[in-house]
Amino acid sequence: MMLKRLGVLGALGALSAVLAALPLASASSVESKLQIGFSLQFTGPDTSAGTFVASGAVEDSGPSDVTNLRVTPQGNQDSARLTGTQVFNGTSGSITTTFKGLAGPLSSPHQAGQGTVEIVSGTGAYLGLTGSGVFLVVVDATTNQIIGTVEGQAN
Repeated sequence: MMLKRLGVLGALGALSAVLAALPLASASSVESKLQIGFSLQFTGPDTSAGTFVASGAVEDSGPSDVTNLRVTPQGNQDSARLTGTQVFNGTSGSITTTFKGLAGPLSSPHQAGQGTVEIVSGTGAYLGLTGSGVFLVVVDATTNQIIGTVEGQAN
């Protein structure tokens, strides 16, 4: 049960990293604002998979995968550091992001995570895309469901 919770927290961390890497959209034009919503399920101790929908600077949808999900408990606290890589594979290309943040409470099957994300690479129509932002994820370990958003700025 603890490994599943850590996996949930890791997924939350990955999403946070992606969002943080996208610059805040409030300071920029609508054309560069990036918003992504996703729904994932854990597929292993450090992976999750599902789908995404993006609007704004990127208008696309398709499958999404999280790898290298790490959940590192913070001492005696009921929270953990989250890190990982998330790939959004749309019909026009792919966007690879990294994320980092905090998640918890570890003692609950219902957890949340938030943090920052950074776009590290792209393919197809997203070749050369950069950006950063913030992410928020909510996890239900009892149903293996991860729901998240990323909001930021794409360049």
